[in-house]
Amino acid sequence: MNKKGKDSKKYDDKEDLEITKVAKGSENSQMLLFVVLIFLFGLTLFASLTFIGSYYINKNKQYVNTEYINIDKNKNHVLITNNGKISMALKESDLDTSGEKVIIEKYTAIELKTDRDAKEDGKIKYSVRYNIEENDYDKNVIATNYSDYLVRFAYSYDNNEWIYVNNAISNMNNTLTPLMGNYYDVAGITGPLNVVSKYELSVNPGKSKKMYWKSETIINKNADNIDKAVRAEFKITYDE
Repeated sequence: MNKKGKDSKKYDDKEDLEITKVAKGSENSQMLLFVVLIFLFGLTLFASLTFIGSYYINKNKQYVNTEYINIDKNKNHVLITNNGKISMALKESDLDTSGEKVIIEKYTAIELKTDRDAKEDGKIKYSVRYNIEENDYDKNVIATNYSDYLVRFAYSYDNNEWIYVNNAISNMNNTLTPLMGNYYDVAGITGPLNVVSKYELSVNPGKSKKMYWKSETIINKNADNIDKAVRAEFKITYDE
């Protein structure tokens, strides 16, 4: 009668334990990597939404005080967009920000469209004004680029390349000549400054043309200027 032989191989569970450890380690690494990826994705999404939200908030702020003027006359259609109200008083905290000056940019625009069936070119005339309503800065005996309150003006046909005004401008009591850099010293001056008067804009029938205007108000950051106020408005007015 045959005797059953004993199995010479013993079951080694240590090998299975090592395999399990490796598998669990790989699974934990994958889970950690997944969590890191989720975190990075969430962080990127949050940053993107914050940037987009900030962009649209700032963009919408530009149109809060915007004035739109539509004029239709003799087959000409005019749209004036004014967004040039300026109101500021230098604060002590402004002195701690970068730069030596506070620069406030304001934009206006005028667009002329003429009907196709018009028998002649469309033509309009308009003026650009910078009306200083309040000005706490003392007037300089001699105009200077070091004035605490400067302003300059520019126009563009594409809202990209700007040409700065470099001619004398005036109001009822003053005639201002441009300084270096096309700046005008307006410290101590109030009333409307005539940047351009009765400027003619023309366009062929069936076409349109748009002009953009920009003002740059520059206030010097000086401890002596704290709480000094400036109120002004940069705008386009339709003449004829």
